[in-house]
Amino acid sequence: MVVFFDIDGTIIDEQTQIIPASTVRSVARLAELGHVPVVNTGRPYSHIDPRIKAMAFGGYVCGCGMEVRLGDTWLYRKKPDEKLCAYVMAQAERFQMQPLYEGDDGAAIYDPRHCDFPYIQEELARMLKKGFTVCNREAHPDFMKFITFSTSRQAQKGFCQAMEPFFEIIDRGSGHFTEYVLKGCSKAGGMLALLDALGVPQSETLALGDSTNDLPMFRIAAHTACLGGGMEELKAVSEFVTAPVLEDGIQKALEHFGLLEGHGK
Repeated sequence: MVVFFDIDGTIIDEQTQIIPASTVRSVARLAELGHVPVVNTGRPYSHIDPRIKAMAFGGYVCGCGMEVRLGDTWLYRKKPDEKLCAYVMAQAERFQMQPLYEGDDGAAIYDPRHCDFPYIQEELARMLKKGFTVCNREAHPDFMKFITFSTSRQAQKGFCQAMEPFFEIIDRGSGHFTEYVLKGCSKAGGMLALLDALGVPQSETLALGDSTNDLPMFRIAAHTACLGGGMEELKAVSEFVTAPVLEDGIQKALEHFGLLEGHGK
């Protein structure tokens, strides 16, 4: 079985940034039993928490399918070119969006003129604490992917119309939180590329997540589990709703599917 794990709100608790010890043990147990645990995240590989990279994951689907890595080998990596990065930044300024850009070198890039949303400030603080670089857009004019916030529905609509030809646009819910991924990329596409490299059919997959950017992988996985604190949109399409992160949600989901005892469901 290939088991795909979202990170934020799935492996890591969003509020406390804790990774339960039961989750670390469960991922290690999966690998011991011959399963393949894989990260499937919206974050670029360079932005992944070092604690995640220290776990027993055999592969990574990152940036919502913009990067796919199996062991130490990249299957592929995609990134906006310099011209597209400049266009995005110009449109963000035009529509007064509050963006957070994710550099492919691990940098968290913010616009000092538009950085009021608490999530952006909290994320920058978390990245600094974990040892990542935080810089303003003038010092780092390119990026891998990005998210935005806006208090204006009209501005949000105009900005998304400007982005639509180039990016998949993912509505992340409260606070007009929106995620942008290169056109044609998704967590599902990254999953399929990795499964092809492994020679494993879709019937041998389980996906675990908590939010709307997990919907593509839930649509193609054979089995699915949403964390207890996850979004209602994902719970509605999940085969199983497990406990929240800090209540051993990952371990309980894997136990439900019989994966910690050496036999799948």
